[in-house]
Amino acid sequence: MDVDVPLIGLVNERRRLIEALRRRDSLLMLGPRGSGKTKIIRCTMRDLPSGNDVIYVEYSSTLHDLLMTLTGALLKSGHRDLRRRAAAGADPEGWLLRQTSVHLKGILWSSLEAEPRTIILDGIDGASHPTYRFLQRIYFTRGMAVFAAARDALALGALGRLFWDPRRALQFRPLSQPDAHQLFELAADRAGLRARDLNLEDFREKVLDAAAGNPGQIIEMCRLAAQPQYVTGRYIKFAPLRIDALMKFM
Repeated sequence: MDVDVPLIGLVNERRRLIEALRRRDSLLMLGPRGSGKTKIIRCTMRDLPSGNDVIYVEYSSTLHDLLMTLTGALLKSGHRDLRRRAAAGADPEGWLLRQTSVHLKGILWSSLEAEPRTIILDGIDGASHPTYRFLQRIYFTRGMAVFAAARDALALGALGRLFWDPRRALQFRPLSQPDAHQLFELAADRAGLRARDLNLEDFREKVLDAAAGNPGQIIEMCRLAAQPQYVTGRYIKFAPLRIDALMKFM
């Protein structure tokens, strides 16, 4: 079951992202898994006007996979220069599968220099030096902006050479206690917990203490609590639920 709740307590982070996108200022977003980075990116992109030039890419540690994902996203967005250079015809997916990394790097560099875009790389984890060399040229291309999201600076790997300026970094902080409490109430409602005769007072206290302000963990624990294997009578078996919730954030 998916428990979808609105953004809570991340107003400043979203404002910073929107401003950076508007100005095309490259930005690094740092925060542990579940801190809200992907949620804010997707919500912000959903609210952008149609025809915007922001390209979202889920990061891949393999350079060839990253090149294919980025090329596919640009083709799907209608990037004119890339479509012209690729001449993929009626089967862009088949064309993409036949390309080498060397060809994709060259065509991406040339196309983005001719027709810049804003690229968001989400979930960076240990970037290699070849990936750094590819993105370095894109990062410094006139008109381009590169946004990156990672757990911490160490997770950037070689890309730490690009995102070294603390003025271009956005650190996601834990939710305040009132915001965490509000998020729990919303997540519990969306998961249907309040409609059942459960001891939510005890569960709420344990969730908020364990999550320590991490919104993703709060939502995940509420989602799991709706599953029968974690419930005995009126009580939610917190220990096994907590262990299983943590597995998602390791």
